[in-house]
Amino acid sequence: MNNPFKRSPRAVAAPVKSGDEVYRNINTACFIAIAAVCITMALIYTKTILVPLVIAVFIYTMMAPAIRFLRVRFRFPRWVALITASVLAAVLLALLVIFIINSVSNMMQVSGVYQAKLLESFNWVANLMKDYNVPFVDEISNLQGLTSLFSAQQLSSVLKGGVGFTFKILSYSLLVVTFLFFLLIGSGRSAVTNPVLREVQNKISAYLFIHIVISLLTGLLVGIVYFSAGLELAMMFAVLTIVLNFIPNVGSIIAVLLPLPIALIQYGFGPQFWVVLIIPSCAQFAIGSILEPKLLGSGLDLHPVAVIGSLIFWALVWGIPGAFLAVPITSAIRVILSQLEPTRPFAEILSGRLPK
Repeated sequence: MNNPFKRSPRAVAAPVKSGDEVYRNINTACFIAIAAVCITMALIYTKTILVPLVIAVFIYTMMAPAIRFLRVRFRFPRWVALITASVLAAVLLALLVIFIINSVSNMMQVSGVYQAKLLESFNWVANLMKDYNVPFVDEISNLQGLTSLFSAQQLSSVLKGGVGFTFKILSYSLLVVTFLFFLLIGSGRSAVTNPVLREVQNKISAYLFIHIVISLLTGLLVGIVYFSAGLELAMMFAVLTIVLNFIPNVGSIIAVLLPLPIALIQYGFGPQFWVVLIIPSCAQFAIGSILEPKLLGSGLDLHPVAVIGSLIFWALVWGIPGAFLAVPITSAIRVILSQLEPTRPFAEILSGRLPK
C-alpha cells in the first residue's frame, strides 16, 4: 500500500555552468569566428596561387594510385612510372586546354550568325504576341535595345573577354603543370604513413576516379543525343557536360540549359528541341541520382546540405574553380576535423549527424 505522505525523491538538478566556463566558451566561439574570417580573407587574397596548387595536389592524388599500380603490376621502375603517368596527365590537360580555346574561338567566329538568328527569333515572338493582343507588346517588341547588345562595340568587348579568359586558362595550366612537376619529383622520397593523410588520399582518389568515369559516361550519352539531333556545336556542349558534371547538383542543370538557346534558334519548338531538352535531363537525373550514389556510397560521408553549403562558400571565395573543387576540399577537411577531438563535432555536422 502506497503511503500518501511519503516524499517523492528529488529530481537531480542539472549541473550549472560556472561563470568562468561560460566566459571561456564565449571566448572560444569568438576566436573561431575571427579565425574563420581571417582564413577566408587569406584564401581570397592568395587564390591566384592557391587554386593552381590545389588543382595540382588533386591531380597528383589521382595519379598516385596509377603510379603505384604501374610499379606493382608491371614492375616499372619509379622513374618510368612517373614519366608514363605524367605524359598521360599532360596529354589530357593539353587536350582540355586546346578544346576550351577552340570553343571560345568558334563561338566568336559564329557570333554574327547567331546574332541575326536571335534577332529573327525575337521578331517572330513579338509578331506572335501582337497577333494575340498581348499588353505592352509595343515596348516588348522594340528591338533597338536588343540590337545595341549585339553591336560591333559589344561584340569587340566580348571578344576581348574571350581572349583574356584564354590567357587566364593558359597561365593557370602553366602553374598547375609546374606545381605538379615538383609534387611528382618529391613523391618517392617517403611513403605516406600518416593514417589521416592516407585516408584523405584514398577518399579523394576514389571520388575523382568514380566521378571522372561517371562524367565521361554522361558526356558520351548526351553527345550521342546532340549529334543524332544534328545540334550545332554538339561536341562543345558534350565536353562542357563532362566538365560541368564536376560541379555538384548545379553543374548538371547548367549543362542541360546551355544548349537550349542554340536549339531554340536552330529548331524552334520542333521535336528536336524537346529531344535536346528531355533526354539529357533524364540521363543526368538517372546517373546523378541513382548510379552515382550507388558507386560512391558513403565514401565522402558528406550531407547534401553540407555539399551545397561548400559549393556556395568555395564559389564565393575562388569563383568557378572553387565550385569544381568544393566537394573534394570539403571531404578532406571533414576527414582532418574528425581526427582531432576539439573539432570532431564539426566533422559530425558535415556528415549530417548531430554531435553527442
